[in-house]
Amino acid sequence: MRSLIRFGLLVGLCLLVGAASAQSELPPLFQGAPPPVSTSSMTSDGIRLDLYFASLRPGGSGLLRLRGAGIVLASYVLRDEAGRFFRLDDGEWHALVALGMNERPGTYELTVTVQRVEDAVSFARDVPVEGAGFILQEFDLPADRAYLASVEVENDELEMLAALTAGASAEPLWDASGFELPLDAPLTSPFGSFRVLNGARQTRHTGWDQRAPRGSPVRAMAAGAVVFAGRLEIRGNYALIDHGLGIYSGYAHFADLLVAAGQTVAAGQIIGSSGNTGRSSGPHLHWEIAVDGKWVDGVAFLGLWLPA
Repeated sequence: MRSLIRFGLLVGLCLLVGAASAQSELPPLFQGAPPPVSTSSMTSDGIRLDLYFASLRPGGSGLLRLRGAGIVLASYVLRDEAGRFFRLDDGEWHALVALGMNERPGTYELTVTVQRVEDAVSFARDVPVEGAGFILQEFDLPADRAYLASVEVENDELEMLAALTAGASAEPLWDASGFELPLDAPLTSPFGSFRVLNGARQTRHTGWDQRAPRGSPVRAMAAGAVVFAGRLEIRGNYALIDHGLGIYSGYAHFADLLVAAGQTVAAGQIIGSSGNTGRSSGPHLHWEIAVDGKWVDGVAFLGLWLPA
């Protein structure tokens, strides 16, 4: 039965991504092992840099890997934003590169600096950023929730979430289970879409929606620690999980929350039940992924292989 559900989800993903969003190829529902073959590699003075993406899109993410002796620290810069590599027990170093949904298409330089005990090695290459093909959607809010179209209400909530997702632990909190969809249900509204609310206000969709009757059990997408569980204006009853290294998953519009801030959760643990709270016109689950404070395409993120 589980395999049939996965097959049905894959078919649904293919139809949705092909028809509603040009952002990503069909992803697997979870990251498997072993790691995939890199799309390109660079070698300098005994250090090898592997890239697991040929290009990126707004809201996209990709993995870098470093191998070689004597590495003590490594970092990268893309679009004037710096990020750090993390080291695994096997001596390999990895970094997750992410772009916000508002990035402009073009070609940008990626630089990687590798610090060794006595010297440094650097790499540079161009990374194409392609168009994302975000769609436009129109929604009418019920009269009793029309105030939730307010710019001020949305900005206040986004600022609070930006503060919550600004931190980055030094190690991964996820495990070998990787990341998986929180529901066995069809995907509906895609990431990044431009939304017109009540015929006037335009906003952006920071995550993906899944169709879910009220009370459907929602799973943690990966192991981590709950940093927020409570009521928000737009997202309604909401849970935010820290998965380490600046990766967070958020779950909105719950009918019931079954976790509390500070709690550790396992991959697949039930964290609440779907509902219709907040800025919502019917029962469903809205889920979102933030990397280094940027909202990214969660479906494309599920297609990444991440080391545990």
